[in-house]
Amino acid sequence: MSATKIPGEFFLINRLQAKLIQPKEKESIIGIGDDCAVLQGTQGNYLLVTTDMLIEDVHFSRLYSSFQQIGQKALIVNISDIAAMGGKPKFAFISLALPPSLSLEDFDELSQGITEIAEKYSISIVGGDTNAGPDYLNSSSKDEPLKGQYSGLVINITLLGEIQPKNIITRRSACQGDLIILTGHVGDSAAGLDLLNFIKNSSANKSTVDFKKNIYQQAIKRHQVPIIRLAESQIISQNHLATAMIDVSDGVAGDLRHICQQSEVGAVLWCEHIPISKAVQDIARLFHKPPLSYGLSGGEDYELLFTCPPDRIDEAKSLIKQGTGTPMSIIGEITQKEKGVRLIDFQGHSILAPESGFDHFQSDNA
Repeated sequence: MSATKIPGEFFLINRLQAKLIQPKEKESIIGIGDDCAVLQGTQGNYLLVTTDMLIEDVHFSRLYSSFQQIGQKALIVNISDIAAMGGKPKFAFISLALPPSLSLEDFDELSQGITEIAEKYSISIVGGDTNAGPDYLNSSSKDEPLKGQYSGLVINITLLGEIQPKNIITRRSACQGDLIILTGHVGDSAAGLDLLNFIKNSSANKSTVDFKKNIYQQAIKRHQVPIIRLAESQIISQNHLATAMIDVSDGVAGDLRHICQQSEVGAVLWCEHIPISKAVQDIARLFHKPPLSYGLSGGEDYELLFTCPPDRIDEAKSLIKQGTGTPMSIIGEITQKEKGVRLIDFQGHSILAPESGFDHFQSDNA
């Protein structure tokens, strides 16, 4: 009997949830299904808990990023989950599986990246664990590792945050008629990764493309060290501007679908209003791809995607611009659940949005 292939990470989360022992009433405010678990904290606050695991050659590569950048990204992706619910990050637990090939200098550089981000956002590192990891995760045999290929670094961070109950934002309260808002622009991280993969190919060395152009480096940097929209999330939560919110880690289409599933609504996205940078447009042209595909399904942009009542839009734009300078785009509208999640393309046609975004079980993204 052949083994069943894992169909995808979202399937696994739902499958695991069905088997878990559910917490007793009042022990957990929100469990699986949002960016963080929400527990009852102290002094009337809620405790936010999130955890992310970064695995070498799945979420990052030593070929593309320095150890400092890898450490920075590891903590950033957790902070983004706290930001997605409007909270403030407070305490981190760092667990590492360290392959034998990792030197002390490599470790120091990795930890420097983590602590730089922790200090910048006033996060205390209060615990964790370290273990020896294998040098060859992709070996077909323990005795015959793949020649010239090593991996094995695993970084798992659990981050705790807090928020006042009145300010919390979940994925569950989007309403029909709300407008869909996006901070910044999307697609840069995925386009930067495509560029890095191309540069790695030996044939790229013979190309006349100038990979050192600032516009290309912009996308590469967004992949190596993502942005954090923590300040923006504080403005949104403290002024109660959002009915639902998520950070864009799996692409706009996939993450909007998460909001729709939790809120039991539908949505329409206006393709011409989704903000795509000049860097993404140039890289898409280089690889003969539609620029919008990077934003819809690319992943790891960590912009904020939120829903807002129409009568609060001007206030939201003004407060976020004054407080951070970050641009906001109105990219769609929440509709009835029965209509599903649809796109209005550049010709005005209504089509189904992609079923899901970035999926680590289905993508080659080392």
